[in-house]
Amino acid sequence: MRLPKNFFNLLRVILAISLAGVVAGINLPLSTLTLKHWGISSSIIGLAASMMGLSAAVTTPFLPRMVNLFGQIPVLRVSLVTLPLAILALPIFQNLYAWFLLRFIIGLAATVIWVLSEIWINSFAEDRTRGRIIAIYTSLLSLGFIIGVLIMSFTSVETFGGFYISASLAIVVALPLWSMKDIGDFEAPMNISFSKYLFSSPILMGSSWMMGFLYAASAGLLPVFALPYVNEDYTAASRTVAWLASGELMLPLLIGWLADKYDKRKLMILLTIIAIFVLFLIPVFFYLPMLRFLLLFLLGGVTMGFYVLGLTMLGEQYKGQVLVSANASFIFFLSIGEILGPPIIGRAMDIFGNSAFGWAMGIISLLFLSVFYFSRSLINRKQSESL
Repeated sequence: MRLPKNFFNLLRVILAISLAGVVAGINLPLSTLTLKHWGISSSIIGLAASMMGLSAAVTTPFLPRMVNLFGQIPVLRVSLVTLPLAILALPIFQNLYAWFLLRFIIGLAATVIWVLSEIWINSFAEDRTRGRIIAIYTSLLSLGFIIGVLIMSFTSVETFGGFYISASLAIVVALPLWSMKDIGDFEAPMNISFSKYLFSSPILMGSSWMMGFLYAASAGLLPVFALPYVNEDYTAASRTVAWLASGELMLPLLIGWLADKYDKRKLMILLTIIAIFVLFLIPVFFYLPMLRFLLLFLLGGVTMGFYVLGLTMLGEQYKGQVLVSANASFIFFLSIGEILGPPIIGRAMDIFGNSAFGWAMGIISLLFLSVFYFSRSLINRKQSESL
């Protein structure tokens, strides 16, 4: 069987992102539980978790300009060097304010690697198989995240050993990407109008925002929410994030296959409805181990499903030069969701109790569904009027 023209480049990028998932799987729960061990409140932990989203929102408007001025590979290499150095600095500077800054820097480096990798994947993929390729990419990213969480669960919060492991793996991430050459080098638009993409593709950008909100809030605060249910066992609490990631691993493969065959907007509505039910049920049934696993599996799957559908629609709708700015906008709105998710849900948990973890996210999902229907009706009306 003849391999696609860009098969090996696609393979290298997906491999690197999978390794980056391992790094994130170690860092996210480890940072959260370390701050909890220091006695930090859920609100502040959520705010700290939002630093990576904030850095992504700051980076994306300038990324096309940086790519034009310095080239894709030089910008990428600076990020590949910065990522492990910033992770290594976390155990050196054991201070809350220093961690805010360092997590912001980690977010900057990770965003560049992330956005460029997705641009290349969408450039290399063909429309007829795009949904499945993106599903494979997101599933392997989730597999890496699961492996990272499991590695973290065997390390001690007090020794900071997990940070040293993740920094070493961040160096390994650079190996397949460092020598990238055939990456579809093209000049990107210098300026990005995020409002333009928001109003022209509200469903697409809304799915990105929703994924960012749910992903950051659930991954960042799930260990805190789970502690009372696992007898305050930090190791067991961190492993619940792996159950969440198991859904992110398995379900996107099904969603990607469905995205290549059925209406993506209807699939988006279905995922939102499932998310609403799951989030409202989590505080009620989390004490039951089997239902706990099932609910987290579904939550992880639908959260990553927003991402798979949105990224697939992005690659179909935008091509060539515009793909860079459209992808940057997609990540920008995802980052806004990541910024808002952890502090809002963390504050809700401080005010209304631990159960607000699920109920607050369920209310946000219900609001998204309402906006989704309104936007869809508005788009259909405009299309009818133009005819």
